[in-house]
Amino acid sequence: MSGTFMGRFENSITNRRVSIPLTFRKLLSPESGMQLVAVRGRLNTIYIFPLDSWKNLEAKLANGTDEEKELLRKFRFYATALSIEGPGRILLPKTLLNISNINNKVIFLGEGNFFSIWNLESFKKYETEVNKEYDAVLQRNQNIL
Repeated sequence: MSGTFMGRFENSITNRRVSIPLTFRKLLSPESGMQLVAVRGRLNTIYIFPLDSWKNLEAKLANGTDEEKELLRKFRFYATALSIEGPGRILLPKTLLNISNINNKVIFLGEGNFFSIWNLESFKKYETEVNKEYDAVLQRNQNIL
């Protein structure tokens, strides 16, 4: 099983191709076969799942509640299989690039069993919101820490 994606990294995109950060590439399991699945994410991002994580999620959603099955249908509407090329690059689908308004600079954000790719400006806005709420969330969850 692929590892847990954490942290954030900035990168450039050229001709729809972007290099996956080495830290993330090292977390891909042999079972994923360097195969990924891209889907439309929240806040107009692109979610990237290693193939093994995608298969697990797909099985869970397919056997889940009606709402989870609906989520799977929505994911499949945008799902695109990706292969990692030579030096760790992927070719992102035009549809998802247009939805996410990605053109030249991107942020990779680790999200646990997948990572997301963000338009740089959208990420900056999201980061501002996270920073506003961070202390309050820590305070509400201090009993867990």
